[in-house]
Amino acid sequence: MKKQRTKGEKGKVNSKNSGRNSLIILICFFFFSCGENVYVPKPRGYFRIDIQDTTYTPLKGKYPYFFEHSTRAYIDSLRRQEKYWINLEYPDLNATLHITYKNMDTNNLTDLINDSRTLVFKQIVKADDVLESHILDTATHLYGKIYELVGNDAACSFQFWVTDRQKHFLRGSLYLNQVPQNDSLAPLITYLKKDMMHLLKTFKWN
Repeated sequence: MKKQRTKGEKGKVNSKNSGRNSLIILICFFFFSCGENVYVPKPRGYFRIDIQDTTYTPLKGKYPYFFEHSTRAYIDSLRRQEKYWINLEYPDLNATLHITYKNMDTNNLTDLINDSRTLVFKQIVKADDVLESHILDTATHLYGKIYELVGNDAACSFQFWVTDRQKHFLRGSLYLNQVPQNDSLAPLITYLKKDMMHLLKTFKWN
């Protein structure tokens, strides 16, 4: 004997079927959506620098100072404003080390040091911190200070000055010729700082 469903039972069945159909449509929508292209932010890019390939060459020319510099860089003395001022250009890294020289016969050491410090701390508004370290080598009569500027917006990340306290005073300022974003430029800055430390390690007065 075939049992007939009442109107109420038929309504319940239709409601169940409707719910089942909605679930199937939802699942299908989910799977089709997964097939679409979804934007995923690319990881931040970094400079690839092979530090192991770094080689150095002696400074050529008649200067009252001497150092070794990376073969990646070349000396530009054509745009100098004063005698013995040079730029150490890194064309493939888009960076420049500006070197200025003063003879202390006509300049006061205290004034030169204060001027250098003032130029460093003009950058402090764009830096998170300034790390200072001293240079002291009595054998080569080399005395000075290194300033490392820490922060994402510091265009000049490395500065230094050296003197023999008698005749010579030299100042170096490393600039990145691009929009400062030092978190993404960290490998580049690390490489250049290594170069600067080698320059100072081989530095002497002529």
